[in-house]
Amino acid sequence: HPPLLPFNMFTRLLQNRRHVIHSISTNQTKFIAPFSSRVHVEDGSSDNLLAGAIIAGSLAATFVLSDKLVTRNSSVTLMEAARPVEVEELKEYSMVDVKSNDGKDGKPIWVTYGGMVYNITDFISNHPGGSEKIIQAAGGPVEPWWNLYRQHFSTDLPMVLMDKMVIGKLAESDQASVDEYMERLLEEDPYAMEPDRDDGLRVHSETPMNAESPYERMLDSYLTPNELFYIRHHHPVPLLSEEQLRDYRLKVDLSELGLPVKEFSLEDLKAMPKHEVVVTLQCSGNRRGGYNEIKRTSGTSWYQGAISTAKWGGVKLRDVLEAAGLKEGVAIEKGLEHVRFQSIDGMKASIDLAKAMSLYGDCLVAYEMNGEDLPRDHGFPVRSLIPGYVGVRNVKWLNEIQVSSSEAEGAWQRGLNYKTLPPSVTDVNSVDLTRIPAMQEASIFSGITNTEFVEEDEEMYIEARGWAWAGGGRNVVRVDVSANNGGNWITADIYEGGDQKFNRGWAWVFWKAKVPVNPSRDGKVELCSKAVDIAYNIQPEKPDWNVRGLGNNSWFRKTVETTTRKR
Repeated sequence: HPPLLPFNMFTRLLQNRRHVIHSISTNQTKFIAPFSSRVHVEDGSSDNLLAGAIIAGSLAATFVLSDKLVTRNSSVTLMEAARPVEVEELKEYSMVDVKSNDGKDGKPIWVTYGGMVYNITDFISNHPGGSEKIIQAAGGPVEPWWNLYRQHFSTDLPMVLMDKMVIGKLAESDQASVDEYMERLLEEDPYAMEPDRDDGLRVHSETPMNAESPYERMLDSYLTPNELFYIRHHHPVPLLSEEQLRDYRLKVDLSELGLPVKEFSLEDLKAMPKHEVVVTLQCSGNRRGGYNEIKRTSGTSWYQGAISTAKWGGVKLRDVLEAAGLKEGVAIEKGLEHVRFQSIDGMKASIDLAKAMSLYGDCLVAYEMNGEDLPRDHGFPVRSLIPGYVGVRNVKWLNEIQVSSSEAEGAWQRGLNYKTLPPSVTDVNSVDLTRIPAMQEASIFSGITNTEFVEEDEEMYIEARGWAWAGGGRNVVRVDVSANNGGNWITADIYEGGDQKFNRGWAWVFWKAKVPVNPSRDGKVELCSKAVDIAYNIQPEKPDWNVRGLGNNSWFRKTVETTTRKR
């Protein structure tokens, strides 16, 4: 019971991952049906991903099964290619049956996908994208939603999870109707108008785009070039027409204070006093890949490149709120502690009012990035800019701000997405999620980007360089580097970014260190780094694993081949 997606989407997925399927030909190719397997890559190694067979019409397709390439020439249907042997034993349901189980009035929640029926009732609260997202598919097919949220195709995890929830098969006539609807839907690709991107980005998924800044180039410039700034999207990138841009208004809702909604055009915002601030942004899942080495998490398996720095320009958030009529003292008296943000694409997040209104908080409604209008990928026409907070609070394509007595609704604030659960918890149903706070201020992090092996007077060294950053404006005061798992530490030289304002250290620092090494027999050395901030928070040695893979700030480790002069 595989996912169903357009042929061109699947081949693009393979190309993006630099995987190859050796031969595919068909007379009437319409869809591809991927399944969880392993596929051989060009260098002879293998990697987990979704491999698959082309469905519909006469074809000759290459299947990837059990690490062996098997060619099958035949005329097949979706169900013939996809069904496990025992599928014939499953009960058949009609779409009417499915629609009657939509979670209302205490009923279970069923969905269909690829000709199968799933009971997802117990999974709703564990959905990484939030319960309110998955509930949209209740009582119907998942295919239309996965066409929008295509991150489901970048890993086999969705199908691994869904395998456990199968309760039956969908009547073939009903699945045929779903397929026909998908053909019509796919005629207008929601991702057809995506911006052009630089080839240097390390892409994890193209639709939606999620890409790292290339770590080996991170130290080339203290300010990350716009085209190499990491990208983290949940949806297609909004594209405003000239008319929509003229009509754009940022709404500021102070209705909980008894005040009317105030609207600001882009010209209104640019007419207010401009403020510039250099700020580092980092995705909360940066270095999730390190967690996955311990146990699998959900989400993009970032390395270290989901972090970048820019000089942002715009109007202070506090100035916008005050221009709309906010009096901070009155808001505090009325118990309004939260500032909510909403995006053109429906994304919602919030921060505390104290941060938003602080004279030292440097929060912006930003319209410039490194001296240019915000690129579409980074929030054009305006975004919130919340220095020292995790990336998700810096809402792109901002169209509404609200001062409220409660935090923002939705998966990105109240759901599982950006909450760090205890290491022992893998089922959200076992905890009260309302008592676990959403991530706000970031912790402390470091990374090793460039290394060079040198010999001097018969002694061996590695000259290492990297970055470090702490949330909350806490200045990074020290970075330590070790070549023997922390047995001995060398204090690095912070050569850029170390002169930021006291407790307003919003941006990263660059460091370098010359570390004596004693390579193992295979010529390898593992370097590790740890940073210390002005509050003497220190990176821990080991990762504190959590099911969402958030906030990995353990010692950064990098293996260096000393037999190679430059890495």
